[in-house]
Amino acid sequence: MTKIAFQSAADRHSSENLEKTLLNPVMLSELSSIRGTGIAEELATIYPGDMARVGGVKLGKDGEQKAEWEKLQRGDVVLFMKDDMVFLSGIVTYLVKNPDLARELWGEDERGQTPECIYFVDEVKDQFIPRESVNRLCGLEEGYEWPGFEVHLEEKAAPVVFGYQLESAVYFPIVSEDEYKEVVKEIDRTMPLDTEGRVRLRKEDGFLRDQLFRGKVIEECAICGHKYPTQFLIAAHIKDRWHCTTEDRLDYENIAMPLCKLGCEELYRRNYVTVIDERVAITKARVDSNDLKSILVKLQGRVCPWFKGSRKYFDWHTRLGKYF
Repeated sequence: MTKIAFQSAADRHSSENLEKTLLNPVMLSELSSIRGTGIAEELATIYPGDMARVGGVKLGKDGEQKAEWEKLQRGDVVLFMKDDMVFLSGIVTYLVKNPDLARELWGEDERGQTPECIYFVDEVKDQFIPRESVNRLCGLEEGYEWPGFEVHLEEKAAPVVFGYQLESAVYFPIVSEDEYKEVVKEIDRTMPLDTEGRVRLRKEDGFLRDQLFRGKVIEECAICGHKYPTQFLIAAHIKDRWHCTTEDRLDYENIAMPLCKLGCEELYRRNYVTVIDERVAITKARVDSNDLKSILVKLQGRVCPWFKGSRKYFDWHTRLGKYF
């Protein structure tokens, strides 16, 4: 499901390019090579704040690095390595092959080449992971020397992605409806999660997120009603995921709602609020904090736009806790 890319920053050019556009974000509105194009419009939906971090790959001899880059998709993880240490990671959000954009970002090297196979990333994080640890988890020799750019597929990537908790909660690989239906039928709610089970859940979450937001830049939280960039929202199961039947999961148009990470996801998951007859209701959960009480009072009675079609799932959430 999620792949990992090894990106070496050992040589001078790659190190300088990483400094220019990844350690330091670029302003999308200032990029003249894509201004007024579909690329700029698509990036604006991903980066509403106008600032993005960018990496690039040269074609390579006989196009071998381009072939590796073409394996990437949204949600994959890029690991940046220098001095035998992974010092940075990022999540792929967007891919485009564009020599003009590459020249604007990085110029050309002494041979007139530029990293025209471009990937945009988000959720860039500092890391401190020894190269030999990554190699070992990927089933490679501990002393394996990373090339300039190399992609490892899901089977090899999973121990690294899950072991170091590198997966994104926002960016998921694209999943078709047919693939989603197959995944849902294969999920075993009675078994503890193994790697294969976690991969299936990521496919489920990714599909639900795409269906819920459909490329929107901004969406409304179902509980508080505040409008946030979709990166601040999750596709939350209205009925607890592990109590959902296969039939419930297949009802993907009604089983999920957007909840903000700024509080409402926790309030709903921890059963401080529920939704009854289209309106947010405070439960009888014990509240010892006056600040939390004031937040809950403001939510009381708000209309939940996601109630229609999802009543039975909200009713389940209310009945389970015997809140009233």
